[in-house]
Amino acid sequence: MLKIGVVIVDFLKAEKVVENVKSILNQKLIDTSLDKKIEIFISVLDNSCNEKNAETLRLGLEKLQSIKNNIILTISEKNLGYTKGNNLGVQYLNSKKIDYLFIINPDIEIKDDNAFLKMIAYLEKNKEVGILGPRQVHTNGEYAMTVRQFPNLFTQIFRRLWLRYLPFVKQIVEKDEMLKMDKAKTQDVDWLQSSFICIRKDLWNEIGGFNEQYFLFMADAEICLEAWKKGYAVRFFSEVDVLADGVRCSAGGFIQFCKSWVLRQHLKDAWKYFLKHLFEKNVRK
Repeated sequence: MLKIGVVIVDFLKAEKVVENVKSILNQKLIDTSLDKKIEIFISVLDNSCNEKNAETLRLGLEKLQSIKNNIILTISEKNLGYTKGNNLGVQYLNSKKIDYLFIINPDIEIKDDNAFLKMIAYLEKNKEVGILGPRQVHTNGEYAMTVRQFPNLFTQIFRRLWLRYLPFVKQIVEKDEMLKMDKAKTQDVDWLQSSFICIRKDLWNEIGGFNEQYFLFMADAEICLEAWKKGYAVRFFSEVDVLADGVRCSAGGFIQFCKSWVLRQHLKDAWKYFLKHLFEKNVRK
């Protein structure tokens, strides 16, 4: 028996969470190539601090719970942030003895009912891979920007300024954002955005989950960095597609930065990351 844990941290997207959970419950769980049964447990943590959102989650998930008794809903009294929310969501699954852990954002749609099986089968056959992330596609057919090089302070600054359009800087930014990466190829990458990733639960435990020094951002970059340090590969998996809504909460230039708390939090978390890893060598070289 293989046990899969899924954690979804919600912030004012209750209806999308319910639809997301429906698609997870519709995943096929039998594969003769695995020769093992698969059981899924789902932990939803609501960070919204909004009673209407919480009630939508309660009603929607109660209906699904009656179909399969494997959903845990936690309504937080305060916004714990992305990292603490996910870590707490994982804690509620610890008694289930999970083998593989999926971290999934509420706005991801899983149309492929074999998505989980494909990813788990791949991880079972490729023991060197610690973290696996599928290809994400927007509704307009464009690929989501979920793969990056390890963060660089100057690149983070340049991409928000007019400097990003200078030929030399543009090349640096495009390389950092992996815009020319062959999305048809399964391959190792520096790090994957955690909007949809699967990580071995033993590796998650060894790393200690997401670093709670970060509130919203950079924890996914760091957990991938730690996976590489521990001898595991982080791999982009082109054999599974999931739909993303195309909205990046960290997108925007300097003017938006001045107006947006989210963008300022991105810079704050990024600064913590850069200070911590400033003098470290690239673990993949």
